[in-house]
Amino acid sequence: FDGSIFVRRSIKEAEETLVIAGLLVVVIIFVFLRNLRATIIPGLAIPASIIGTFAVLYFLDFSINNLTPLALTLAIGIVVDDAIIVLENAYRHQDELGETPTVAAINGTREIAFAVISTTIALVAVFTPLAFLQGNTGRLFNEFGIAVAGSVILSGFIALTLTPMLCARILKVERRHGPVYMAFERGFNGLAAGYARSLGWALRHRRPVVLGLVGVAGLAVVTFLSLKREFIPAEDRGMFYTIVVAPEGSTIAYTDAYQKRLEAIVGRTADVRNYFSIVGGFMGAPSRGMVFVRLTDWSERDRSVSDVISEVQPQFFGVPGVLAFATNPPAFGFGAPVQFVIQHPDFDSLIRGTESVIARARNVPGLINVDTDLRVNKPQLTVRFDRDRAEDLGVPVRDVAATLQTLLGGHRISTFTRDNKLYDVIARLSPEDRATPSDMNVLSVRGRDRALVKLSAIASVDEGVGPRSLNHFNRIRSSTLTASLAPGFTLGEALDSLNQIARDELPRGGTTALAGETRELEESGNSLYFAFGLALLVVFMVLASQFESLIHPFTVLLAVPLAVTGALVTLFIFKSTINLYSQIGMVLLIGLVTKNSILLVEYANQLHEKGMELFEAVREAGRIRLRPILMTSVSTIMGAMPIALGLGAGSISRRPLGYAIVGGILVSTVLTLYVVPVFYVLLDGLRAKEAHTMESDEHPVAQAVVEV
Repeated sequence: FDGSIFVRRSIKEAEETLVIAGLLVVVIIFVFLRNLRATIIPGLAIPASIIGTFAVLYFLDFSINNLTPLALTLAIGIVVDDAIIVLENAYRHQDELGETPTVAAINGTREIAFAVISTTIALVAVFTPLAFLQGNTGRLFNEFGIAVAGSVILSGFIALTLTPMLCARILKVERRHGPVYMAFERGFNGLAAGYARSLGWALRHRRPVVLGLVGVAGLAVVTFLSLKREFIPAEDRGMFYTIVVAPEGSTIAYTDAYQKRLEAIVGRTADVRNYFSIVGGFMGAPSRGMVFVRLTDWSERDRSVSDVISEVQPQFFGVPGVLAFATNPPAFGFGAPVQFVIQHPDFDSLIRGTESVIARARNVPGLINVDTDLRVNKPQLTVRFDRDRAEDLGVPVRDVAATLQTLLGGHRISTFTRDNKLYDVIARLSPEDRATPSDMNVLSVRGRDRALVKLSAIASVDEGVGPRSLNHFNRIRSSTLTASLAPGFTLGEALDSLNQIARDELPRGGTTALAGETRELEESGNSLYFAFGLALLVVFMVLASQFESLIHPFTVLLAVPLAVTGALVTLFIFKSTINLYSQIGMVLLIGLVTKNSILLVEYANQLHEKGMELFEAVREAGRIRLRPILMTSVSTIMGAMPIALGLGAGSISRRPLGYAIVGGILVSTVLTLYVVPVFYVLLDGLRAKEAHTMESDEHPVAQAVVEV
């Protein structure tokens, strides 16, 4: 078994996705600009930011793993945004205002610098809450967040330094263009004019837009409640393992004989490359075994690991004498995906409660291979001493225990060397003399005066069963229910079903707890919801300090519910789930979608402060900022598209992140172009009142200074 195969292939797939995303983004920039010189300028921001981020990761002693290339793949669509905004504004100053390249670069950058700084700080602020995540979730996304944040900081610096310099040096407005360029330009101008007209209608009819926003928020709630939950999607890791359970008390020879029959089934299954098995060993008992199965390479088979498991599991059930459960390895470790802990201070009540829960859990369609570590079926012999009789015969109880230990369990009495190897000498009865419980009756121990006393004269031997182990969880006697998940059945559904069964079946005083991946699901969900709320608060505070207003940040953040709705609907359409990756995608959306809102609000503020009428300022801001908004949004979507469409090792878990980013950006881009301008106008009265309050607060201070 080599777990590094999947890791290496997954990292390779992530690196290939990184390259593909970079090429797609450059192509999109060229399609929009239709100018090779202009395409080079934001295109250089990609290697500059990515290489700089690698330097950050190096100095922080991080590694190249599954998540850092994924973070940089997403960052490719983000790092070009600031460069595109600066480039487009410098180009507009050359083309529409007739400025020289150097003057256009200076004025265009000065005009857009506030928006670039605001969007950069807002996006970096989103990742601050990720530093508070604990457990495996925090360890997973600590490097992810730092990689994206580092690339964004570098891209903002590059956009305000390298990009203006390149615009002044190599950006030239061509006055003569070919038919393709002119056709595209006419199409875009028509789109901009149509948007300006529709925006004017929306500004005059604000009520439908407000009701539409409420409807979108309602759709988000309904979709969220409809989606299934899981920790991390079940990944095709190119292998699976089979847990073999023989009856309690079975010997290694018994377990091995039946395990060979399971190996024969695995050996004749298509898409299996090799396998190996273990009997006893680290499983802790001779009645336990494991078979590790390695599948052929992902490129050499059409079936997933779940398909192979679905083929072999019914054949395993046809092997009598043992129970065999084929399992796809979870994201962490080798435990079962479902680990549900049942607790009760009374052992008999614990047994009854566990049996009741297990019986009902086996009837849940999505739970397979339901088992528990509490088994009261281990054969055991109870030796009951007649202490008075033993005392009369002069037989100490400790001597009886030592005799039974030596003759039945064995005792190392010496060692010997042969062929330079050291061997133990163990004293124990031969197997035929310790095969049945009645063999114990003929054993003798020394009594008074060294006389031999039959064990049957001072003790009785009773056959029975007992628990294999007495487990505790948080110092309370417990049993752990384990299960695998049927295809299409998620960990969240399993947890909901088991919680309901436990409420119905557990005796009074019984409690439940979670372990393994099930516990990770519960903890990661709670911590990520906290991170999402904290990210909103941090971004609001950052924007409030930059805009010096509490109204503008609210207007800017209206894009967030639109993006979340788009992400949730996309996950629903592609039958994905709410999981760790999709939740991180929605946290990331907070920073991504506020970029477009900041561009609109910041430029509308500039025009309004110059004396332009409010409605006209909003319409003009929308018309001017339409091109950079579309360019940055499409480049971000193209950067995330290879993740959403990914194939190969590790792609299954990455797709929900791509779905969330693509769907969220797509929906929010379209709706933000109307919702943000409408609420900008609606909240103008509050903004004016806020400004008046700030001025009235300043006047007494000024007057006091004069009087002093």
